[in-house]
Amino acid sequence: MNRHTIIYITLIITTVFVLLTSCKKDYLLKNEKSSLFATPTTSELDNITNDWHSRNLTPTDYQVVQQADIFSGAFKLKIVSFIVNNIKQYGALVIPNTINSVPVQILVGGFGLNITTNSFNLVLDNSGSSEPRILAIPALRGQSLQITINGTIYTSPLSEGNHCDAFDRATDDVLAFLNLIQQTETNADVSRTGVRGGSRGGTVALLAGIRDTRVKRVVGVVSPANMLELASQNENDVTYQCQFLSNYKNGAITLEETRHKMIASSPIYFAQRLPLTQLHLDLRDVNVPIKQGYDIEEKIEATGNGSKFQLFTYDKTHTDIATNNPELAKRIELFLSQL
Repeated sequence: MNRHTIIYITLIITTVFVLLTSCKKDYLLKNEKSSLFATPTTSELDNITNDWHSRNLTPTDYQVVQQADIFSGAFKLKIVSFIVNNIKQYGALVIPNTINSVPVQILVGGFGLNITTNSFNLVLDNSGSSEPRILAIPALRGQSLQITINGTIYTSPLSEGNHCDAFDRATDDVLAFLNLIQQTETNADVSRTGVRGGSRGGTVALLAGIRDTRVKRVVGVVSPANMLELASQNENDVTYQCQFLSNYKNGAITLEETRHKMIASSPIYFAQRLPLTQLHLDLRDVNVPIKQGYDIEEKIEATGNGSKFQLFTYDKTHTDIATNNPELAKRIELFLSQL
């Protein structure tokens, strides 16, 4: 058995919030707010679950766009493309050279309103100090990849789709990529999948764990859990308008469809379905208030699943949580190494 270590540093592209403090008129009317942001009903939650189950996330038209050997063949990098729901997607795979079945670890990037490239910096070695795993990085719709591996930069084309479909539909992209891995990588044990992400990426990681039982461990870093609540608090923020509200205001979708999108992007309402989960939040984060973590923790504990959830807090901000924070890195690596 060949054993290799993947040591990675993720450059988290955090959600860019533009908090407007002017005295301009609110984006939404008072009666719209009360209807849009009301507490979800049981019927709405059931409809979302049924919608998830009905989606066809089978990838087609698989192609390998680029390949590279790393460490004289100890690892192989593949940048691949596929089509799902008529949208062409890209993703990257870092595959260890082993004949054995290995778990899959998915890294999900963050969101910036004017940022369409998800960037990651990976440091790989072959010291053999940990079990090998397949590292999978989806570009997500409306985004491309820039991956630096031991100083060498690799890029992908831009995935098709709406960049601002950043949560519920981005989760579709992650799960479709996992389906592709199951189809094409014979050594991938997708029943041992872990998903990690920062900011928006962590929310998508939570949603992936909720929606797919192949995902056994989830890590979210500075990740919101209740997008319905945050959208209600930030209606004048252009990021939330892009992600949830503008299509309603311009008549492209209905109020009910808008609520569906916000609720389906909020892991807190489906938290009882989470697998083993770590959430790492900052006490001084103005973008993702610590209340988001406490609320989902309370929700999970109320279902009797408190032993499956770990919430860690740090005296940091949204953008510097990983800076000089070896404790964070150690907790995540130990947690995901148990796949």
